[in-house]
Amino acid sequence: MKSLRRFFARVLNLGTTQAQDERLREEIEGHIALQTQENIRAGLSPVEARRQAMLKFGGVEGIKQEYRAKRGLPLVENFLQDVRFAIRGLRRTPGLTAFVAITLALGIGMTSATFSMVDALIFRPYPVPHPGNIVTLVSTTRDTPFDDFSYREYRDIRDKTTSYDGVIAYTDMEAVGFSAQPGATPQVRGGMMVSGNYFDALGVVPRLGRGFREDEDKVPGRDAVVVLGSDFWRHQFASDPSVVGRTVRLNGRDFTVIGVAPETFPGLLTFGHPDLYVPLAMAPVFSTNLQKNFFEDHDDRELNVKARLKPGTTLEQARSELAVIAKNFESEYANVSRGRGAAVYTQFQARTIEDENWKFGVVFVILALAVLLVACTNVAGLLLSRARARAREIAVRLALGAGRLRLIRLLLTESLILATLGGLAGVAIGYGVIEWFHSKESVVFMTDLPNAVPFHMDKRVLLACVALSVLCALLCGLAPALQSIRVDLVNALKSADVDIPGRKRLWGRNMLVVAQVAMSLMLLTASFLMARGFQHDMMEDSNFTKDHLLMTSFDPRLIQYNAGQTQQFYKLLAERMRGTPGVQSVALTQNVPLGQTDFDGVTFVPDAFQMPPDRANFSSMMDTVDEGYFETMGIPILRGRAFLASDSADAPRVAIVNMRFAKHFWPGGDAVGKRIRLDSSTGTPVEIVGVAETVKYQSTASPMDFVYMPLAQHPVARMVLMLRTGGDPRQLIPPVKDVVRSLDPNLPVLQTRAYEEFYLNQAVYAPRIAIDLVGSMGLVGLLLAVAGLYGLVAYNVIRRTREIGIRVALGAGRSDVLRLVMGKGLVLVGIGTGVGLAMGFAVERLMNSMLFDSGGVDILAYVVVVPTLLVVTMLAAYVPARRASRIAPTEALRYE
Repeated sequence: MKSLRRFFARVLNLGTTQAQDERLREEIEGHIALQTQENIRAGLSPVEARRQAMLKFGGVEGIKQEYRAKRGLPLVENFLQDVRFAIRGLRRTPGLTAFVAITLALGIGMTSATFSMVDALIFRPYPVPHPGNIVTLVSTTRDTPFDDFSYREYRDIRDKTTSYDGVIAYTDMEAVGFSAQPGATPQVRGGMMVSGNYFDALGVVPRLGRGFREDEDKVPGRDAVVVLGSDFWRHQFASDPSVVGRTVRLNGRDFTVIGVAPETFPGLLTFGHPDLYVPLAMAPVFSTNLQKNFFEDHDDRELNVKARLKPGTTLEQARSELAVIAKNFESEYANVSRGRGAAVYTQFQARTIEDENWKFGVVFVILALAVLLVACTNVAGLLLSRARARAREIAVRLALGAGRLRLIRLLLTESLILATLGGLAGVAIGYGVIEWFHSKESVVFMTDLPNAVPFHMDKRVLLACVALSVLCALLCGLAPALQSIRVDLVNALKSADVDIPGRKRLWGRNMLVVAQVAMSLMLLTASFLMARGFQHDMMEDSNFTKDHLLMTSFDPRLIQYNAGQTQQFYKLLAERMRGTPGVQSVALTQNVPLGQTDFDGVTFVPDAFQMPPDRANFSSMMDTVDEGYFETMGIPILRGRAFLASDSADAPRVAIVNMRFAKHFWPGGDAVGKRIRLDSSTGTPVEIVGVAETVKYQSTASPMDFVYMPLAQHPVARMVLMLRTGGDPRQLIPPVKDVVRSLDPNLPVLQTRAYEEFYLNQAVYAPRIAIDLVGSMGLVGLLLAVAGLYGLVAYNVIRRTREIGIRVALGAGRSDVLRLVMGKGLVLVGIGTGVGLAMGFAVERLMNSMLFDSGGVDILAYVVVVPTLLVVTMLAAYVPARRASRIAPTEALRYE
């Protein structure tokens, strides 16, 4: 207790240091005065009396220092003294201070902004209590490590496992027709079906009202209740607390609002923030697959499953238990579960396996760290040069008895202040970059659903900025501080500007310049490779016509259409649009190339195909289209035929595959006439009647096996109407709305736009965001490297001014001086270029493995980047070299 009181007393004394120092000085002076008077009475002269009194009293400054150490906190006081001294010193060099702060700000800002990407995509915990206990349960196959579960599978997992405190299920966010008043035209909102224990198991307490009860999730279609998302409640209902108990209409059905989710819980999705939560029991209103029975069919896999581990349960125990249940599925439901397993993933594993967007974030962070290193090397080079100018100051301090550790601490304090200024400015730059990302939301998400960029300047990113600032202080300040205390006292006291003795006095600066050039070359190469990679993907994808197309989406479930009404609506819609003036052809498709909704999959077994012993079937992406699709989209049918109106629901099942699919399973023959069986070797036979050109559907990165099913034989609810015209496709928007209004005035028209605009947005404008970001990093790295090389050559010119003057006086010409000064700079550029090429090759391999495969080394990238870097750096070295060649001998000989 006494120690604690003593500590707080010392802390309080920090605020009265000046007053206490004054009292101490007066007390010491009083003691010396009394002793002096005694010496005078003893017969000594006044001068001798004071001298003897001071000798008897002892070292005044030592006593003061001992007193301060006892009453205060010496480390804190010394640090505050260092801070005050460092601030005064930096104020005397405002240009250097500003340049260093801006340089570090660029590196810290870009790194913090890209860290916010990786944090949001991978590391940010779920917004629930104790998020580390939340795990993801997935169904697995030979072709995919991340698949959904059916409702029956979820129910068995929930009831038969003992490793969890709660197992929850939820669907993907889907479009929901919402109207706050009866009879109002529905608006499209984002809704999600969740299990009854969703909020309880996650530990989420609603802001208003309550969550779902488990009994509200047991009887299909009985309990029409809804919980509102916090943002939706704020914007749609103006934060009205009386919303609980109100009735709203969702997909044509009345629902009672029972609660509002808290503001701290935007959902478990990375990009989506659901507006509405409804129980799984309401699947008859919201289920996406009209051909399946959501509650009974084991192959109707629509559910994401998560669980909270019980305290003391290990991940391995949970995985073993789930593996046993998956084995039971395989034996009990062999037709639809053969070859399927199950896995338990942590948050990190789930996010890195399910979504590949994190790879862009990781590449961006690596490149941003390279920019930060370039900035740090640049600043370290400047501080090394500044240390030479402070040689006399350091020598004087050492001569007066200052310890070397004390001087290192002083110099590191200066670096810490510079890094703090850079960190503060870096936060502003990082915030600006994140806001720039948010300004691109309309480009990234061309959808009516509530999606948003999840990058934020939150506490985690701010802590990263602090850590980066401290790291920069050490990287930038440690080497200059260590070199500063190695001065030769004799030479330093004679001259105000002296080098550290030794043959290797410039090796540190030289290595910094080499590192700057190398990392700048790597950054420029990365930006050029990214642009070339996207260009390469785009050039490969020219297999269908994208212009003169209008796309309009519909989902009749939004107004409670059943399967028969849905099919009749699409039939009438297509017929009436074919008769509309200006329409050349009409098509219906479930998804468009590069669409933002997930494509369905189909499992199959090819007839007369020798299946591997370890698998029961294959899987492929699929799309549902009508007979006008291939003509309207301009996708050539290479063999066989397109779909016909005769491919009705009562006709034999048929399909069309792309050329990649055909070559994969029948490399030496014709796929037309061959058959595949759905799900298993005894499943429904489907004859392949055509082979279409391979186009890229999910992304421009790489094509894939693809199957087309006719709409009449595979009806779905959500479809996209594609209209081809000879003129501006947007002129067809009013006729489309008139036709829809004549069929049903309550049906919303979704995402009506020119398809070319949509395609360019997904294939060009969205990737350009990444290209712009990486290009900015490369440009910043190049500018910093140029500044570093310029500074080194200029420093060499100043250091060798006398030598240059002597050489000129002895007859050396300007070209000789240019060659002398530029020679070393070009050697460093050459070494940095060699190292940068090796780093560029490594980054290219990383990009090829993570983002896109450009097919080996892109020679053009290096042919463009390397000469550009050499020319720019040569100019940076030429400017100070040219100035050196004009030094007059008389001026140089008088230098220093």
